[in-house]
Amino acid sequence: MRALTASLVCAGVAVGIAGCSEQDSSDRPFQGQSADQVAAKAVTATRDATSLRMAGEVSVNGQPLTVDFHVDTQKNCKGRMTADQGSAEVIHAGQATYVKGDKGFWAGASQNSGSQEKQAQALSGRWVKVPVGDAHTTGLCDKQGFLADMDSDKSERKGMTKGEVTTVNGRKAMALQKKKGGETITMFVATEGKPYILKLVQSGGQNPGTVLFSDYEKPVSATPPPAGQVIDGTKPRPSAP
Repeated sequence: MRALTASLVCAGVAVGIAGCSEQDSSDRPFQGQSADQVAAKAVTATRDATSLRMAGEVSVNGQPLTVDFHVDTQKNCKGRMTADQGSAEVIHAGQATYVKGDKGFWAGASQNSGSQEKQAQALSGRWVKVPVGDAHTTGLCDKQGFLADMDSDKSERKGMTKGEVTTVNGRKAMALQKKKGGETITMFVATEGKPYILKLVQSGGQNPGTVLFSDYEKPVSATPPPAGQVIDGTKPRPSAP
């Protein structure tokens, strides 16, 4: 699951850095702005939002990974991730991250452990407090880091064109598209209100997928599970005799 989570972040980066350059002289939204200017404003507006929800599915090494996370700039985070191996709920509140996975999830997370089967069985369905910075979940719960990566390579903002105005989750959005090799990258930007990114689609290539962005500026309800239901994985366990 560590590799899957890291690959999801990379997939989001590959889609999100999409830029644009074509001018549009029509009476459509963003008149007089090039596609790269629209994309830059979309990334900035999305980065500056205090909170959002990202949900969708990407293909990582040929395997589907589905995510649905609410995150904010304070790293409050609540969501769920599902892969072929298993699924897990994630809560990040304060300075702690809690994960409740099924047997398949924990079997994958402890695949290098000699007691893989026993550990997976013991942790299945239990909330586990994981160390700060745990690679399984950090990328998905770090909104600012995720979006900073999306905007890290501005040289990629070339060669995209403006597409049609459509609707994403009931909101009008303009499609910005770029084709590169066997990949097609499409960013849908809100045309009313702030130019938030509403949808990212990557078809073809190694990590095709679709991610929807919604619930901008809505509070993230991330409450730690009851202490009596938590296994503290941040503390070393005594060695077996």
